[in-house]
Amino acid sequence: MSTQKDIASPWDGARFARERNTGVILGLALNQVIALGTGIGLIVAVMVFGTFPRNLLLAVVLTVLTAGIGLPRFAGKSLIEWIGLMFKHVLRSLSNQLKYVHRDNAELYEGEEPAAQTLGEDSFEGEERNEKGRIRAGKGLRFRLPGEAQELRGQRLPGGAGFIYDARTGEGLVVAQIITSKGFNLESFELQEDRTAGWRDGLTAVAQMPGVVRVQASDQTTLISGKRVREFYDEKRHEAARDAGGVERVSGEGIDPFLHTSFMDLMTEAQDMPVHEMWLTIVLSKEMLSRRIRALGGGLPGFMEVALGVMGTVEVILPVSGTEVLGWHSLRSIAALSRSAFDPDSSVQISERTGAWAGVAPSSAGPMAMNAPLDRVTTDGFLHRTYKVSEFPQSQARLGFLDAFVFAGDFRHTVTSYYLPRDAKKARKMVQRRKADWHTTNKLLRNLDRQPSLEHEREIEDIELEEAELVAGNAPIDFVVLITVTGRDELDLEANCADMLSKAVQANCELRPVFAEQDAGFLASALPFGRVDM
Repeated sequence: MSTQKDIASPWDGARFARERNTGVILGLALNQVIALGTGIGLIVAVMVFGTFPRNLLLAVVLTVLTAGIGLPRFAGKSLIEWIGLMFKHVLRSLSNQLKYVHRDNAELYEGEEPAAQTLGEDSFEGEERNEKGRIRAGKGLRFRLPGEAQELRGQRLPGGAGFIYDARTGEGLVVAQIITSKGFNLESFELQEDRTAGWRDGLTAVAQMPGVVRVQASDQTTLISGKRVREFYDEKRHEAARDAGGVERVSGEGIDPFLHTSFMDLMTEAQDMPVHEMWLTIVLSKEMLSRRIRALGGGLPGFMEVALGVMGTVEVILPVSGTEVLGWHSLRSIAALSRSAFDPDSSVQISERTGAWAGVAPSSAGPMAMNAPLDRVTTDGFLHRTYKVSEFPQSQARLGFLDAFVFAGDFRHTVTSYYLPRDAKKARKMVQRRKADWHTTNKLLRNLDRQPSLEHEREIEDIELEEAELVAGNAPIDFVVLITVTGRDELDLEANCADMLSKAVQANCELRPVFAEQDAGFLASALPFGRVDM
């Protein structure tokens, strides 16, 4: 009888590279090289122009300071980077940039009528397309969010999907509601391989689509009302009867009246239930798509037309991996995802809204108040802490290893994966630069009669593996995973974070809090706007 280990698999030996430590020279980052170069220059000047013995003492002090500042690295960053982060955090704190308070809609929308923002999400009046077939783009609805995300404006695409445009960066995005067809862990190893390969191929295809700059895939454990679950059950019960055609098919009460009644009673009494909300955000660059946009009429309508084409392609690509696009989020449902991230309690009430009132108005997408200390974010009575997966499995990577984080518990948490496509030519140049830096460092170590460490030897294996994958034609993609954990108070947050850290051991990964960048980490991880900078 064969076991999983006996099966020859293309994923045998699959592992992730260690966190990159190679820099511009001798493994040092550019800021470290500048600091060390400046320090060495000062030391030489002191020795040449100073008087003995003062110059010698001063040179010793400068040497200690230069080495102490320019060489150390902590948690993946140089000491200089940490000093810069802390300095920036202090400046932002002094200028009140770390605090956000809800402003009045009349002020926020620059004279727009607040009443127009409450329900209707149409950003234009009349038909969705003009007489020439071009999309009508209206003034747009602004999303009330902290920081630079304040500039996001939403447009309604034909069919009702929401298109969000950031004029500052020239990027537009659409958000898909996705679902997996079956539980990954319940399938055979062969089917797990097929689904993983399907996701790989689909991801490669999306990443290679012209204009795609980021792809965000998120799984959020959230709460919905029992009423919503009961409505979903009734809908599926009626669908089963309709799908039968002329054949009579029993469902629900007809199968087991006792279980049907018990379930309905349970859902009537349930105030909230944990569910997994999954979405996929595709971020497009207007600059990279300029020619195609001009061919479709130019301007924002042309950009929106391109987005419609991308949406159709994604719907065709994903099913191979067992992932299905249930639909594309409207402006109100995107705003609902955002609002429930800031205030998880609101997700229950939001889930009970139906019809024209479903979701949340973009003007209510943000928090009432937000504060970002060094190691957490506080919003509307909740505390959030965002982690970055700094190290992935170094041994054989298990298929679906991230499920340890996704199913960490019933507490509120969001697991977000970012896929950042890179230019193939630039990626190959980067690999060659890293290889040259490694060989320079290796030669220097041997000239100094120092034995290279195993970690140093492993690094060249990672570089050569990446080069081999690029030569084989695989799409160059940077991979970032962020996890946001939420609690009602400090004790609840620390308990939930402890549970998540224990799951990291199970997944053979390392989690690192994004100190001094918690606000950016939270916006990147828990919100569906595809904004990441780390």
